[in-house]
Amino acid sequence: MVARTLGRLIASMSPRSDNYFILFNQLTACTVRGAKLLAKLSLVQDPIAFEQLFAGIQKTEGEADEVTKNIFLTLHKSFITPFDRWEIKDLATALDDMIDYMEDIPQRAKLYGPGGFTPEMAALGQIALRATEKVQEAVALLSDMKNAERILKICQEIGDIESEADHVMRAGMTRLFAETSDARKLIRDKELYELFEEAVDRSEDAADVIHGVVLERI
Repeated sequence: MVARTLGRLIASMSPRSDNYFILFNQLTACTVRGAKLLAKLSLVQDPIAFEQLFAGIQKTEGEADEVTKNIFLTLHKSFITPFDRWEIKDLATALDDMIDYMEDIPQRAKLYGPGGFTPEMAALGQIALRATEKVQEAVALLSDMKNAERILKICQEIGDIESEADHVMRAGMTRLFAETSDARKLIRDKELYELFEEAVDRSEDAADVIHGVVLERI
């Protein structure tokens, strides 16, 4: 009787386990907002539009950081968690990394100075958005393992999207080295291609964590 009463008391004092799903959904909403801004930014040539979109990505990245901190704070206070503690930490980190890399792209572009984005970079921006939306879809299903089959299929789709990004990046790099002799442009565009690819790779990292969470519970 005492043990049951103590258990109920501890549970009432602990953050609800479904709080994690709320926070994860908030975090993926931030990543999708950031990806939409990045997709638009990769198409613009106007410096003013670039700055406006870059500011939006920075704001969204800051919001994502706050949600990530809330997840870790909730984890610190929780006795009961829906997944293993390390799984929650890994998923929060992977989702936060997605928006971090999105912010790195305009940050680095601005550092190098004037210069637009290539058609391949614009395509990578759209691919990053698709991958991010797929991660959001998978995370939204995580609260119910009856969705396991669908979640695993989405994770496979994210892997396919990442492979597509690799092909586009290699095509862009091939064209860059074939057509460009200016050293600054070579360095700039090569680094931006790599950052776009990394942004998509982080979505695959998140998918890998989600995939592992699901496999452990089916």
